Amino acid sequence: MTKAIAFIPHTRRTKRHKIDYLRAISESMDDPYQTEDGREMRGVQLKLAKKCTDLSGVKHWQYTDCCTDALQISINALTAVGDTVIVPSYGWRAFANAVSFMNRKIRFCDIDETGNIDLEQLSDMIPLVQPKAVIIVHNFGTVARIDKIVDICNKWGVHIIEDAAPAFYMGEPYSYIPGSMSSTACFSFDFTKYPGTLGSGGAICTNSDEISERIYEISAHGRGRDKSIHCVGTKSYMDMTSCGVLLKEIELFEQNQYRERRRQIATWYKDNLPYGFISGENYVWERYTMSVPSCEVEEVIEKLNSVKCLARTFFKEPLHLLPWLNHEKDDCPKTVDFCASTVHLPCHHYLTDEELERIKSVLY
Repeated sequence: MTKAIAFIPHTRRTKRHKIDYLRAISESMDDPYQTEDGREMRGVQLKLAKKCTDLSGVKHWQYTDCCTDALQISINALTAVGDTVIVPSYGWRAFANAVSFMNRKIRFCDIDETGNIDLEQLSDMIPLVQPKAVIIVHNFGTVARIDKIVDICNKWGVHIIEDAAPAFYMGEPYSYIPGSMSSTACFSFDFTKYPGTLGSGGAICTNSDEISERIYEISAHGRGRDKSIHCVGTKSYMDMTSCGVLLKEIELFEQNQYRERRRQIATWYKDNLPYGFISGENYVWERYTMSVPSCEVEEVIEKLNSVKCLARTFFKEPLHLLPWLNHEKDDCPKTVDFCASTVHLPCHHYLTDEELERIKSVLY
């Protein structure tokens, strides 16, 4: 029976590494620091934090239940109710929902050819709308032009929050580490991400001691390290067993050279498929994004689906077209075009050479 070529190969992952995960869960359950309050870095959480700092060079790591929590906590830490936050019009809606949920004003900025925020429009918008923060999204692991964004935001004293949900991979050969130049970076470690847990998980990282303390307080229902209550907060942390699985997953990526395999697959796609790919510095290759004429998108997806490749178009509807979010009627025409002219392929490290050839066979 021909296997489906899926974006999330959960069965393949657990089949290959089930013993590794079970061992990690068992070790985490035996951790003497297993506790109801997961915000104090102890045991396996502390090991994970040290590992992430070693990989990234970013000083402070706070683990959360999910990336959405990380975004909401960052927004709460860096802005106040009623403040304006600029977000891109393209991407998974969690970051826009987080702004609205925290009672901040949303303004939408268009995107560039890589699917990330448009620098020219961002530069023009900031003095007009006077935001307190800008959320930068590294869609599909393709890194936004952070150095230029930092220059723009620093000029006006605007915080940068990175939605780096699929962009955890750190170190060489990458030229930028999420969180190293921004106020905060937010990550997802749920089971759909690589590396990830077997359920849900997230993190916030920052190099700022002050912001780190604020994040700690907010994620502990307002309680500081001195045990006094300082602010309104919530409860969000990643449990010890998830931390143990994630730490093991990071080790497996290093041992099995899974990052290198993803880059090999992306290179194979570029060399063998008839459609161009969305350029940019890609950390993760969470997806392989093809640029396809809008009139051919449905046909291309049908061809790929015919060989059980579950190709699709992600984020079909631009966020600025959702009326419950876009109260200011911001217009983002490049986002509309981008949504209509992209097809995404699986690009995970469990893909076989036979499956790659199957994909190629229907596109010529």
